[in-house]
Amino acid sequence: MLIKTKLVLGVKKLSLIQYQQFHTSKILTSRITEMAKTAGIIIIGDEILKGQTQDTNSHFFAKNLRSYGVKVARISVIPDEIPVIVEEVRKFSGQYDFVLTSGGIGPTHDDMTFEGIAKAFDDKTEFNQELVDKCKVWFKKDDLKDPCFKLACLPTTAKLNYGFDLASGKPMLYPLVSVQNVYIFPGIPQLLERAFRNLGPTLFKTDFQFITGESFIDKDEISLTNRINELVELYPSTSFGSYPSLVNQFYKTRITYETTSQQDLNSIEEHIRQKMPVVAFDKSPEENSWQKIEAFKVGSQDEEFRKNLQESLDIIQDCFKRYTPEEVSVCYNGGKDCIVMLHLVHAYFKANYPESKLKSLYIKEKNTYAEVETFIKESVIKYKLENMTISLPMKQALAEHLQKDPLIKATVLGTRIGDPGSQYQEAFSPTDGDWPKIMRVNPILHWRYQDVWTFLRGLSIPYPSLYDQGYTSLGNPDNTEPNPSLRYTDKDGVVRYHPAYKLTDGSLERQGRKPKQKM
Repeated sequence: MLIKTKLVLGVKKLSLIQYQQFHTSKILTSRITEMAKTAGIIIIGDEILKGQTQDTNSHFFAKNLRSYGVKVARISVIPDEIPVIVEEVRKFSGQYDFVLTSGGIGPTHDDMTFEGIAKAFDDKTEFNQELVDKCKVWFKKDDLKDPCFKLACLPTTAKLNYGFDLASGKPMLYPLVSVQNVYIFPGIPQLLERAFRNLGPTLFKTDFQFITGESFIDKDEISLTNRINELVELYPSTSFGSYPSLVNQFYKTRITYETTSQQDLNSIEEHIRQKMPVVAFDKSPEENSWQKIEAFKVGSQDEEFRKNLQESLDIIQDCFKRYTPEEVSVCYNGGKDCIVMLHLVHAYFKANYPESKLKSLYIKEKNTYAEVETFIKESVIKYKLENMTISLPMKQALAEHLQKDPLIKATVLGTRIGDPGSQYQEAFSPTDGDWPKIMRVNPILHWRYQDVWTFLRGLSIPYPSLYDQGYTSLGNPDNTEPNPSLRYTDKDGVVRYHPAYKLTDGSLERQGRKPKQKM
């Protein structure tokens, strides 16, 4: 939320309703944005209003327009109804420098955007011969009554904006249509984003630049109120925002600031560092991760950690010298050790094979934690893994994995000394006996428990929420419970558990594992 020029909180404790009222009342109009060009976004589609489709286009527009120095002043979602389109377009066109619409320009009966925008400017629609010719080629049709030609029926005053496709380097096949200051984008996100990226710098980029920063604080928002008030008073021309987080694993409050000079920005950042417990948080740890890991290693004061991390990097590099990217898979189960392994392998993989997808295998047990299942799905998306999930015992799952993908010759594991069977493992250990033939690669074999948390916490790498509830070694719900070494009783007499990274004695890591029942 944005914060007023003065923020006053007269009581130390608020009820939930009072807090929500206080929370949503922080509004600031800043002279910073008065210097920027403005934009209004109109999302057109009954399917959005009915909850049948989730709108991602407005977020994409807002984020990217801001990078061009354009302030999004309003976002509107309206139905596929011509009178509503006419009213909204007229209003937005008169109020903002740019108007961007999304949706309603296809060939079906409910695609009415071109007609609505024409009427908004007292215009009419007619076939545009240039687009008619293109449609004849694309659709191999000649009858103008065919629905496909609706794509070529534009306001008479429409302008066709062409550019070069950045992906192919070739001229765009279909133009972005505009009428005066209204730019008419398709509703399909992939097409919209492609058109914006190709034409955005030409159509919307300005000389204005927002000077912004943000700090992540390990303290709740209510406790920070007086200090935020002090900031607002010291920098009255700066727009501040304060955003509490109840679920983030690394910080409790995010403070944003938008100012008129780089000097002010630097001063604000220093003031916050001096007055508040700032956390070094990375919102995208998987991006440029190899460089970040190298920098983190150099900056560490723990010699043993640096040695173990360097050994891991060497093993991973050696793995990809021995095997091609198509021959390597990671065995990933969402546990803390596997997260470290995956992040390390992915970092090297993306630095060296940016156009390829890392292969992964998830061997799913019968009974699993819902939190871990969700986390694994998120990991597959975030790391763009080519994942295979198999619900079989380990040996059979590995055999099926290799049968489905016979190119794989090596699998990277998150095994550490202390895990069952780890005493027989080395950095490169081929399977033996009647196991499927594959090379097991163990890059973090010698990592200590504290190394794992130094790495995850230091690089802002997310992990399943169970670790924040006192679990230190995850099996399944039948054999795992919070580690008793982390148990404590709070001031109200409630038994709670410290998070896993608070465990100082790594030898107690598996204390939360229940012993197997004797038959």
